[in-house]
Amino acid sequence: MISRIISLILALLFSLFAYFQLNDPDPALWVALYACVALIGFLSFAQKSYQWLTISLLVICGAGVLYLAPSVYHWLANHREVSLLYGMADDKPYIEESRECGGLFIAFLALLYFYFQRK
Repeated sequence: MISRIISLILALLFSLFAYFQLNDPDPALWVALYACVALIGFLSFAQKSYQWLTISLLVICGAGVLYLAPSVYHWLANHREVSLLYGMADDKPYIEESRECGGLFIAFLALLYFYFQRK
């Protein structure tokens, strides 16, 4: 019962994440990604499983985290005093890329939960 409640909470959170991405400069990618994670959460709540979708998204999110990790390192090593809440700027791409990496990492963790919940 607890796992179903957690699945529902995660599904609702990722639905909100997808909604908030509508004002992003590249909304299609992020809305689709977060909506797919939400869908997996709703399916998990309904005790249905599409492991191939979960695994596919795990690979995509994991690859995205690895791809964007150098920007997070650059921010931590050289610009830690700059808040990630700072607005986007062309001369500070590491801000947006670090945020995107964080979002992908959160999605990755949620997908890991859904994957192991069904095992």
